[in-house]
Amino acid sequence: MTVAAQAPRRGKNDHYAISVRQEAVRLVESGLSQQAVRQQFGVGHMTLLAWLKRYGTTVYAQMRRKQFTVAQKQHIARELLDGRLSEDEALLKYELRLKKTLRQWVAAYRASEALLLTVEPEPPADANAGLAGQLRQAQWQIEALHTLIDQAEAAYKIDIRKKAGAKPSK
Repeated sequence: MTVAAQAPRRGKNDHYAISVRQEAVRLVESGLSQQAVRQQFGVGHMTLLAWLKRYGTTVYAQMRRKQFTVAQKQHIARELLDGRLSEDEALLKYELRLKKTLRQWVAAYRASEALLLTVEPEPPADANAGLAGQLRQAQWQIEALHTLIDQAEAAYKIDIRKKAGAKPSK
């Protein structure tokens, strides 16, 4: 007889005993899928996540959350900016859940690049100095436009940039 069978839920607002919650967390931590545990105990996704957060061990939390170094985040951001990966492809490849995470990494990468551009020494004064200055100014303008688009996407919660593989408009 399972714990879920011993303490069935009676109504929508009824609560499970702590022992039932801890048993569900123990099953997930032992390797049973969250979906299987949700079905066994008859609870929703967010309920189980709340139980895992409240009763779960720190070892499980660290195991579930994939940690990326700054260098890895910058590499992923560069892949996105260069167009080698779309946001959806990056989510799948790196096992991430939110596009917001990717966008934050890209914004941090752009900020670090902008900082490096401001620290660069002045190019030598020769015939190409004028062109180098124009190039630097164009890069800043592009960076400003990207930042503006990022802010607009965050403020209005819409995707502005064209997605890879999108059909052209007629």
